[in-house]
Amino acid sequence: AAQYYFKQYMWGRYNHTTQTIDPRTAQSPRVGPVTTGYGLDGIRNLDPTVHWPIYNFVSYFDTIISVLESQGWQQGKTLFGVPWDWRQSMCWPPTLQALETQIRRAQAENGGRKVTLVTHSMGALVVRCLVAKNTALFETSVERWVAIAAPHQGAGAKILLEFLQGYNLGNIVIDAEDAKVLSIESPAVYELLPQENFAWVQAPYISVEWMNGSTQVFSEGPEVHPEDSYIFAIREALRSHTMTLPDTKPPQIEAQPLNEDCWKLSQKTRDLTANPALPASVTLYSVYGVGQETWIGLNFTGIRQFSDLQTSKYTLISADGDGTVPIESARRPSMPVKNEQKVKADHMSILMAKDTLTFLLDVVHKRM
Repeated sequence: AAQYYFKQYMWGRYNHTTQTIDPRTAQSPRVGPVTTGYGLDGIRNLDPTVHWPIYNFVSYFDTIISVLESQGWQQGKTLFGVPWDWRQSMCWPPTLQALETQIRRAQAENGGRKVTLVTHSMGALVVRCLVAKNTALFETSVERWVAIAAPHQGAGAKILLEFLQGYNLGNIVIDAEDAKVLSIESPAVYELLPQENFAWVQAPYISVEWMNGSTQVFSEGPEVHPEDSYIFAIREALRSHTMTLPDTKPPQIEAQPLNEDCWKLSQKTRDLTANPALPASVTLYSVYGVGQETWIGLNFTGIRQFSDLQTSKYTLISADGDGTVPIESARRPSMPVKNEQKVKADHMSILMAKDTLTFLLDVVHKRM
């Protein structure tokens, strides 16, 4: 049942004219974020019906919201949320408008005081885009920004695997191939690819040992030739990729190669957000995860042709990080950071970690 609803509700088709993900078919419902409870309901818990032992995978901002409420923060007065459709681009206008609206709303509710932003993961990319597009808003309305587990320079090799073979984010009820179909049509997933213009020390990569014994490494960085870039390998691997539309009898199969429109959009948005001019009046704080094996390399052997990368076994090379975002990406935002806190936790549980909560309270109470 979970896989059926995932396909029906989450699969979409990218519309390059509107730069929006539309429902896959006319019968598919259009979905959007839950915005009730001043935006907090959509970020508190990703599935309120789930309890232990997998609560950590879905609770999301629940712990942070509860801690802030225990310290006197009030929903709709001093506490607001900004849920968003994470399939869409980080620069999708409805998302940026929702964030700006909540910033102005919070400021108005508190006598014109500047606000504090708290982001997790891709939420930092949305903020980077708003900074680039509306610097004046941050000068007048934002005082502090706490970025937790932020993929400032992109995610690690998990995102490369997402395009090649699919990755279900550890959710055992979602098939990896189904997640791959969603990702190929989702601009936000392209925006998580390793930043091209960043001077990586350990750039995420795909290593291919061909049947003739030669080895080719596909990576990224200012000096990487286009035919040695990870997107070249991904594009070639996906040329033969297909997907089957749900609820079609006989099964309706469609070609689904790399979505070039999503890729082109991500090129523009990542360039826009590579070095945003965060005003000096805004203080940035960083919380990043450590102590987790974080994939930075995929090693394939015995490959005859690029399409084999969709099904062949691989070995992993790991670095330190939160299991999703390498330290190098999380710690180098290309903006000044006043203070940072490393936390031994993975990408999701970092939101519930004691060190994260202590650091956050120190920031909001202006103790640092």
